[in-house]
Amino acid sequence: MQTLNKPVLVIIQGGGCRQIEAACGMLKALDEQKVVIDQYRGASAGAIVAALHASGIPGGCMEGIIRMTPTDYLFSRSAWNTIKLFTPFVKCNHIYETDGLYAFLVLHMNAIMCLSKVMVSATRYPEYESVILPGTAETVLASAAIPEVFPPIEVDGQLYVDGGVLNNVPTIHITNISEYEHIYILLCPEDSSEKSIPWTKIGRCIQAVDETMDREAEEIKDTWQSLDNVTILHPPPFPSSLLDWSEDFGLIAHAYQYAKEELTNNIGAL
Repeated sequence: MQTLNKPVLVIIQGGGCRQIEAACGMLKALDEQKVVIDQYRGASAGAIVAALHASGIPGGCMEGIIRMTPTDYLFSRSAWNTIKLFTPFVKCNHIYETDGLYAFLVLHMNAIMCLSKVMVSATRYPEYESVILPGTAETVLASAAIPEVFPPIEVDGQLYVDGGVLNNVPTIHITNISEYEHIYILLCPEDSSEKSIPWTKIGRCIQAVDETMDREAEEIKDTWQSLDNVTILHPPPFPSSLLDWSEDFGLIAHAYQYAKEELTNNIGAL
């Protein structure tokens, strides 16, 4: 009987624009090591990067796409919702519109390849129940819908928000790791800048997301990094933002160089 090869899995943590850049750099390093990825799991920004790479866009080409795409195209501030923010007794569930991000996903995603390779975490709204969904433009957009910042996304008649709320590193069950040849977990670096976060609705959301990401990254490393067929890539801190690209897109090169050295050292140690 012919034995099928075990798949290689990449799991990508969320983290806004910061993680889109960082994961791009890490995937670029994996591409150079000739790592062939069979399956992807992503949360929030990690879902976006997973969908692009699964669609056949290598890390180097992804970098070019990122450089050509301004963030104000991906999401634009809603003037009306900004006014509502400061209007007493008026409910406002988001500040930015994400029509540009949806158009970006439709343009660059290969629907067939993503459906067969990508799973993304999302949070069913308003119940706030964590779910895993097949990768489509709609589910990826839903996975990236930061509550209070971006609007909830409807998928098959149900509203969803950011998967990172409850499952920002959508790992498989740890008892199933033997089913995989290797698992790469791409974690989001911390922001090393000393800028102060404004005490606004968006500022509070950003602070909460940052704190959640850092806590979950440490929990993942404590649980997974000692396993033989798991490689965790977690770039050092870098000046960066959840809602904007880093200066001169320097985070991509930073994460790439880190991952390249880590992967080379791991291969040399085998």
